[in-house]
Amino acid sequence: MKLLIAFVQKEDTAKLLRRVREANVSVTSVDSAGGFLRKRNTTIFAALPDEKLQEVIAMIKDVCQARTERVDTIFATGDLESVGLPTPTEIPVGGATVLVLEITDVVKI
Repeated sequence: MKLLIAFVQKEDTAKLLRRVREANVSVTSVDSAGGFLRKRNTTIFAALPDEKLQEVIAMIKDVCQARTERVDTIFATGDLESVGLPTPTEIPVGGATVLVLEITDVVKI
């Protein structure tokens, strides 16, 4: 049995959870934030039999596509008296980070 932990961008959460639940996979989701931009994310937890793992990972790959977003960044010129100017920069966002851990025991209470 495996524990899947997926960090998913908030925009992809509803669609992913719907697909996973339609496949009769029980998941727990928790709102989270992180990454370079401190964007809102969802952390998804699922205890899966080994034979379901690749199916769920395929759903994540299908739903959680990477995209780019333009953000204003501030850069410093090196001395403390200078203030940088905002510069629009295109950065990659989206996709998902998936961790898979071995479960040695499951206790349901």
